[in-house]
Amino acid sequence: MTREASNLKGIPFSLFLVMTLQFAVGGAVLPFMSMWLEEKGLSFSEISLIFSVASTTFLVFPFLWGMIADRYLPIEWMFFFLNGMAGVSMWWMQSQTEYGGLMLSFVFFYSFYHPTFTLINALSFQYLTQPKEQFGAVRAWGSVGWILPSLVVFAWLLYHPNAPLQFVLKVGMVSCLLTACSTLLLPRRVNPSPPDRSQASTAYWMALKTLFRQTDYLVLLAAFFLVSASFSFVVYYGPPYLRTSGIDQAWIGPIQCIGVILEIMLFPFLRNYLRRWGFATTLLMGCVCLFARHLVYYVSNNPWMLSLSYLLAGMVIVFFHIVASILVNMMAGKEVRATAQTLLVVFGSGVSHAFQLSGRGADPTSGKQSPTRFWIGYAACLRCLFADCVSLSFSGPLSCPEPRSFHPAYLMLGGGRVIRVAIWACLCFIPMKRDDHECHHAP
Repeated sequence: MTREASNLKGIPFSLFLVMTLQFAVGGAVLPFMSMWLEEKGLSFSEISLIFSVASTTFLVFPFLWGMIADRYLPIEWMFFFLNGMAGVSMWWMQSQTEYGGLMLSFVFFYSFYHPTFTLINALSFQYLTQPKEQFGAVRAWGSVGWILPSLVVFAWLLYHPNAPLQFVLKVGMVSCLLTACSTLLLPRRVNPSPPDRSQASTAYWMALKTLFRQTDYLVLLAAFFLVSASFSFVVYYGPPYLRTSGIDQAWIGPIQCIGVILEIMLFPFLRNYLRRWGFATTLLMGCVCLFARHLVYYVSNNPWMLSLSYLLAGMVIVFFHIVASILVNMMAGKEVRATAQTLLVVFGSGVSHAFQLSGRGADPTSGKQSPTRFWIGYAACLRCLFADCVSLSFSGPLSCPEPRSFHPAYLMLGGGRVIRVAIWACLCFIPMKRDDHECHHAP
């Protein structure tokens, strides 16, 4: 038996199924949401306001869902509830035509669905004996699930070029229903002699207080806040920008799958990267990839360059988002692990600021996103580089990879610190002002 097979031994098949279907919901809806709202006649400023209002729910609901999963309900039941309500929200959303109804229905969908991106990690860790070693292979099936609806949408748009995007909500609703039902197939876990309600409450708040006393956890939350603000451009504003760059709408899904396919290839080897680099350096790698992706969008509007930049987005998911989730699971006590994961979403409310900036970057006369005003990526790069530096402050055993020797050139560069300073210096010399009538091409 191979080492990979032995690592997966004992993991229930239903967990792979839940992981696949959960991300199928996101793959069906999120890449096309901005364009669907645009079809409803909304300007980019109005769409940005919807996203901004929806992201403010991160300040309350993720923590609420995590606390309920830790204290009152099994996380499988919470997962069933959230996916069911996300499906109901999409059913309500598809019938809305007015701005107020679209905003309210999207806020409900966002509140129920988005926290599941980290709750699915907490759910998975409960079935893994070695999360650091096993989770990468399990999470790869989530990337497979993200691709599946994109293929359906691609085939539909290829044969119906002028078809509206309303049907993506139907695909999302079916995926939500299947995900909710698949959670019922997960093996039931038996908690030995649970304490009474008052003891459980005391243990929960004590564990939460202990978690917030860890400097590493606070540093990670700060980095996650900054990276989430930058990554929102990839998810919500990348697809419309691709379309304005001359790419046919039917190819938006397959282009995004370029990065997702790379995720599938990288996830099985994630444990090797963590052993080799350690947590801090791996997180730093994810931040640098996000910086490079925004830099591509800043200097070029070439469709091939923009499409290939999704490879960098896939690396951000693997090296930053998933590694951060694994690290949080190691830091948190068993009483607060679901809460600790959803707190990443709470601090991900930094996307609210990014959405507002992007709304201001729209053309004030037409309300369309102007490729020549994509200077917001510049600000995102700065935030991302700051997150790079923040991620390096991890201390203790969590930051230590396995012993290894460094290349002499790396040591001569001060372990990479001079490299980061050089990136900062180059970024500062990038011109901020660009011609409002011509697209800036890479030299």
